[in-house]
Amino acid sequence: METGYIQIIREEGKAPSVEVQLTGNNDLWLTEWEMACLFNCFNQKIEMNLRSIFKSRLLWKQDVSYTHRYTDKGIEKQAVYYNLEVLIFLSYRIATFEAQIFRQFVHSALREHLQKKEVKNNRKLIWVFRTGQSCWLN
Repeated sequence: METGYIQIIREEGKAPSVEVQLTGNNDLWLTEWEMACLFNCFNQKIEMNLRSIFKSRLLWKQDVSYTHRYTDKGIEKQAVYYNLEVLIFLSYRIATFEAQIFRQFVHSALREHLQKKEVKNNRKLIWVFRTGQSCWLN
């Protein structure tokens, strides 16, 4: 399974940066443990917030997760992966420096994307929910 890659880089004397490599279909898949490492928090905080997100039906677990089954030394195991949408939701619920850096990265990526689209004849961009398609209105 192709999962993608994300890392928050903090070097002394430099502004923090986010390095991301998405999968072929422009997504990112992380386990709870990987999200906890990324946001520099305990795994229990990720679990608690995921339960809350799914319980309040902000996201549907079956839409944003994938269970990867594999065999390790003859023992059947499974790992649950969550997509980029979950990571964005979690970043707004966790108050760590790394989560703040990730939120700033998401905002700047969205601004950059909209500025590129805005150049087209100064028309209004409408993002169509669920289809992931954008369309232009005059």
